Amino acid sequence: MDKDMFTKLASRMGISSLRVISQAEEYIRLSQVKCTGLCNSTATSKAVICLELAATCMKLPIDKVYAIQLSGLNKKLYQSDLKSMECLLGLESHLGLRDLAVQYGCMDAVKLSAQILERYEASLPAAQQQDLDLSKPLFTTAALYTACKCLKMKVDRKLALSSGAKKGIFDRLCTLLLRLGQEMGKETTPLKPPIKAHLKRQKTLMESIELAEHEDELRTSPKQQREESEESVTQDYEAWKRKILENALKAKNVHS
Repeated sequence: MDKDMFTKLASRMGISSLRVISQAEEYIRLSQVKCTGLCNSTATSKAVICLELAATCMKLPIDKVYAIQLSGLNKKLYQSDLKSMECLLGLESHLGLRDLAVQYGCMDAVKLSAQILERYEASLPAAQQQDLDLSKPLFTTAALYTACKCLKMKVDRKLALSSGAKKGIFDRLCTLLLRLGQEMGKETTPLKPPIKAHLKRQKTLMESIELAEHEDELRTSPKQQREESEESVTQDYEAWKRKILENALKAKNVHS
């Protein structure tokens, strides 16, 4: 694309800063070497993407919706090419797992995604571990995406696109990480359900004794209860009679 056409595209996107345009031109030159695998891109779409990347780098706001229209691509393809070029040009922002989870609303998957990455690193030969950078978007995004799948959490499709990698590469890595996550799930001992506290109040000793006596009374037949009652009355009368005689005898001795 010639310089005049490139400048016109920048103008239509509202970019007039020479620094931003110069930076975008540098990205165009680098993309011709590093971004040859973007089969969906055209000269116009690459130019628009490079202009957006340069504007983003310089913190210059642009109309992203209009940029997509200007590129001639649909939104999905544009976002995919943008992330790919960002990654290939080394411009991707290395968001950590927590930052990425905050952005896509899946904080509950952070711990498991970190454990999956640790298991993945441990599964590789020592030589590969030395050159491995797990902070790259491909790994953090795939680990978080996989953790959400393991936890049966709803995941935003944009999370997969933010990796900046081709779909085939991303899917293969997710398949591998998913297997590791499932293995970890089998190794985890399920938590025992908490023992419920007894809500019923324990009976006191006196309450237990009274209850036992009441039950004995219920078991006693009516006839037996009547006989016991008559016997009790007789005993009370005899005791009363004996006491009266004793008192009378004492009084007689006093007067004699």
